[in-house]
Amino acid sequence: LKNLVLSHLFKPQWYSIIINPYFIARINFFKQIKIFSKKYFKENEKILDVGCGIKPYQDLFKASEYIGIDIHSGGHKEKFKYADLYFDGKNIPFPDETFDSIICTQVIEHNIAYEHLLKEIHRVLKKDGFCLITTPLVWNEHEVPYDFFRFTQYFYKNILPTLGFDILKLNASTKFFSTIGQLVSAFLFETLGKGMILKMFCAIFICFPIQAIFILLNFIFPSKWLTLDYTVVVKKR
Repeated sequence: LKNLVLSHLFKPQWYSIIINPYFIARINFFKQIKIFSKKYFKENEKILDVGCGIKPYQDLFKASEYIGIDIHSGGHKEKFKYADLYFDGKNIPFPDETFDSIICTQVIEHNIAYEHLLKEIHRVLKKDGFCLITTPLVWNEHEVPYDFFRFTQYFYKNILPTLGFDILKLNASTKFFSTIGQLVSAFLFETLGKGMILKMFCAIFICFPIQAIFILLNFIFPSKWLTLDYTVVVKKR
């Protein structure tokens, strides 16, 4: 049951919208990470997952070695971390040019030394290696008190090249109405969903129709005025 719930949460199918109150956000993440795993990652390469949590996307990569690192404490409990190694959040404990690819999803906004971490990612990535980074633009404060930043597309465009990365792809995860629909769904789920039964009721009978309506509005009015997150794929120079 736990694996089924996590599968619908992190790797949703179209029908997962019925039970996943974060469907709009998660379906877009899943699509972008899946594309990265097929287009930029080669089978039997070595990959690092920075801030890995429960490693929800590990099975997308047919890696010779998939290593996840995370910090002790932070905004998540230890039982929600499947890290192979723990680190201080700044210095990645591997030699230069160890990994063919790196993913870092929804992490650097929680790291007050994010620029140092990005330099470390560059250091341990092989030359011409690829990295996928995702960060929020519009979300509530979460994993408090370890939530420090929000990043616009211009952060990526202006900062990452100075750190030795070439930007290959930069995507907004959602458009205006899907952004609003996801925020309303998440707010109601977190506010009303107290206990497992109420959470399921809220997900199915409140969040599902709200997300469906705003997805429809998104198709009718496809404005790019606001997005939840950005996903960027970079290559090490």
